[in-house]
Amino acid sequence: MCRRRGISVASTVAWTFRLVIVRGIWGVAFALFLAVCVVGCAPGTSSSGTSTVTVASVIDGDTIETSAGTVRIIGIDAPERDVCGYTEASALVSSLLVPGAVVDLELPDGQNDADRHGRMLRYVTTDQGIDVASSLLAAGLAVARYDSADGYPAHPREADYRAAQVASIGGDGAVITVDCAGAAVVPPPSGEWWTQYTSCTKLKSNAAGHPIGPFSRDNPAEAVIYEWFATGTGNNGDGEGDGWACE
Repeated sequence: MCRRRGISVASTVAWTFRLVIVRGIWGVAFALFLAVCVVGCAPGTSSSGTSTVTVASVIDGDTIETSAGTVRIIGIDAPERDVCGYTEASALVSSLLVPGAVVDLELPDGQNDADRHGRMLRYVTTDQGIDVASSLLAAGLAVARYDSADGYPAHPREADYRAAQVASIGGDGAVITVDCAGAAVVPPPSGEWWTQYTSCTKLKSNAAGHPIGPFSRDNPAEAVIYEWFATGTGNNGDGEGDGWACE
């Protein structure tokens, strides 16, 4: 057997093999450690905590677009598009969250990271410490919703949100703001197909094949339909005031 300085080739091979195995084990452990760090520190995880982002735009009274993605404000619900109160709720949020503003997003413990539409679920707080949801509730432009009372995960502010609520929820589930609660709905004239729809949203989802708009105030053939959706339903179908309803 060949030897060099008293060490056999067999011993050298065995020692080298053990070294490779040890280094391999430590290499795998180090790789796992890096993977855990990357996953744990990556943005967009479901871990609870607060992050600072910038506002890109306001979508409606309870949803905003940010540098981190679309955010649905936790624990409230504001009027949908084409429903009375939508414009006012959106305007309030826009006054608090101008494009480029810095805001804090907070995901409380036990909350879902995102809703079924893929929007992040977060509390939204301005750099001046204003809780956007609380502002909407106090103004009567949103209701406390999607919390433990509705079968969703509880969140730390839900008791305060429900105590602050002054708006209400209609029989059809729609949010009724304080100002819209007293809005008079003009009795519909009989015999016209459009009078069966109380908002542009309901018209657009019709399965009867009825026209879904838009309807022009200045077109004699559409003027009466325009008036119905713009003023007759109480849901301000011409929210932009441009003479077109149900755009």
